[in-house]
Amino acid sequence: MATMIFMVLLTITLAAIVVATAWSAVRSADREAAAEPAEAEVVPVPAVPETLEGVLARQLLDGEITGPQYRRAVQRLAERDADRHPLSVPRED
Repeated sequence: MATMIFMVLLTITLAAIVVATAWSAVRSADREAAAEPAEAEVVPVPAVPETLEGVLARQLLDGEITGPQYRRAVQRLAERDADRHPLSVPRED
C-alpha cells in the first residue's frame, strides 16, 4: 500500500514538473514573438510571365481583360493543347 501511494505521489510530482516546464517555455516563446516585429516573407515575382497562361492572368489582374475574356482565352488554350497533344486512353482488354 505504501508503495502505491509513493508511486502516485511520484507520478503527480513528475507531471507537475513537466507542466511547469512546458508552461514557462510557452510563456517565454509568446514574449519573444510579441517583442519581435512580424516580418512579411518576400516572394520573388518574375518581372515577365513565362507562359501564356501567366500573361493572361497578369492581364486579368491588371484589368486589361475581363473575367469572361480570360475564361474564353483559357478555353481556347485548352482546346489548342488538346489538338496538339491529345491524351491516349488505354484500351480495355
